[in-house]
Amino acid sequence: MIITRIKASNFYGIKNPIEVIFTEGGEKEKVGYVNVRKERVSLISGFYGANASGKSTVLNVIDTIVRIMLARQQEFIIAPNGIKQETVISFPNYHTSMETKPIVMEMDFIIDDNDKYNYLISITNEGKEISEEVLYKNSKKIFSRKDHSISLETSVEKNIGALAKNIVAPKKSSFLSVILDESSDIAVFTNLKKEIGISELKQIKNKFCFITDKRSVQMGQNNINGLMTFAINYLNDTKTQSEKLGTVNSIVKYFEPSFESLVIKKEGDNNPVNKSFAFTYEAKYSDFYKNLGIMELSAGTRELIAYVDDVLKIIKSGGVVIYDETSKYYHPDMEIAILNLFKDKDINKHNAQIFFSSHNHETFDLLQNDQAHILEKKDDNIIVSKVSDYDVKERDNVKRIYRLGSLGGVPDTIDFNRIINNLL
Repeated sequence: MIITRIKASNFYGIKNPIEVIFTEGGEKEKVGYVNVRKERVSLISGFYGANASGKSTVLNVIDTIVRIMLARQQEFIIAPNGIKQETVISFPNYHTSMETKPIVMEMDFIIDDNDKYNYLISITNEGKEISEEVLYKNSKKIFSRKDHSISLETSVEKNIGALAKNIVAPKKSSFLSVILDESSDIAVFTNLKKEIGISELKQIKNKFCFITDKRSVQMGQNNINGLMTFAINYLNDTKTQSEKLGTVNSIVKYFEPSFESLVIKKEGDNNPVNKSFAFTYEAKYSDFYKNLGIMELSAGTRELIAYVDDVLKIIKSGGVVIYDETSKYYHPDMEIAILNLFKDKDINKHNAQIFFSSHNHETFDLLQNDQAHILEKKDDNIIVSKVSDYDVKERDNVKRIYRLGSLGGVPDTIDFNRIINNLL
C-alpha cells in the first residue's frame, strides 16, 4: 500500500478543503521516492509547524479514512432480507464553524505496485451518518453511494447480476467495510469482492500502523496502550514469540546497555475483559542480574518496546506508518536514524512509506523540498504548503530558512516574550 494523495474539508481544524499530494514531477530521480504506475511517489513525508498548527490533524485524516474503510460501524441491511450487524466506531468531529456542512475526506492509494484506488467519503454532522461514498479502481467507478442508495458502475452491475438492485447502504458504516467484512458471504458481496479486488484491499489492515502518544497515555504511563498491544500480540502469537522478543531485546539493549531481556507475564483468567499483563525486565550489571519494573526504563525506551515491532513489520512487508511527534521521547539523532530506515533501499526493500510530524529541525536534511510540508493556522483554517512552493533551492539550508520564519510554521517567540513580560 502506497498513498499518493489526501484531501479533506470540515475535519477538526481543517475548514476549507486542503489537498496534499505525495508525488513528484521532474525528470531527475531522487532518493526517498519510488516509481509506481508511472508516478514517482514519496516514501517519506515530514510535517512541520508550531504547536496547534494542525500537524496531527492532517495525519489523522489518513488514519480516519483507513478506519472507516475497514471497520463496520452500526448496521447494514440487504433488502429485502433485513440482515443486521452491530459494531461501534467513532466518527470524526467537524470544524466548529461548519456545523451544517458534511465532513469530506478523499484518498488515492496504490496496492501491490499495481492497482490504483480513489476513495471518497462524506459524513453528515447531524446524526453522524455517511451521506456519500465513492470507490474508483484504475479510474473505473466501482460503486457510488448517496445516503442509503448504492449505484454500481454499469459493467460491474452486469457482472454481479439482479441481486445488485437489492443493496441498501448502512446508515453509520461505510459500504466498503461491509464488502470487506469476512462474514459478508452473501452472493452479491462475493461477486462484488471480485470486482473490487478484495484480496488487495484486505491487506491494508496489516499494512497500516498509526503511532501517536495521544492514543497511548493512560494512568500517567506513556505508551501503556502500545505496551499492552505488544503483550497481546506477543502472547497470542506462539509461532513468532521468540522472534518478536529477540527483535525488541536487541534494539532496546542498544539504548540501555544494562538491559538483558523483557519479561511479560499474563495475569488473571482467560477472559479477554479481565486479561492483564505484568511487565518487567532483566538487567545485567557487572556481577549480578536484577529484575526491574518496566517504569524503570526511560520513556523513549518504553516507546521503542511498544512500537518497534509494528514499524519493523511494515518495513519487512511494505505498507504505511504514520508517526505523530516522533521526537518526543527520542534523542534527535535517533529520530533521524529511524526515519532513515525508510530511505535506505537495502533495508526498505518493499517500499514502506512513513508520514511523520516533528519539531526536530535536523530532519529537514533527510527530505527533498517537496517532501517537507509546512503547516500554519490562518483565519481559523489549516494551511498546508511545501518547501518547494517557495523560492528555495535543493542545495539551500532549509532548516535555517525555516527557523528564520521565512517559510512560516514557527511560533512567534517575540509575542510570547511580550505576553510573559505583561504577566510578571
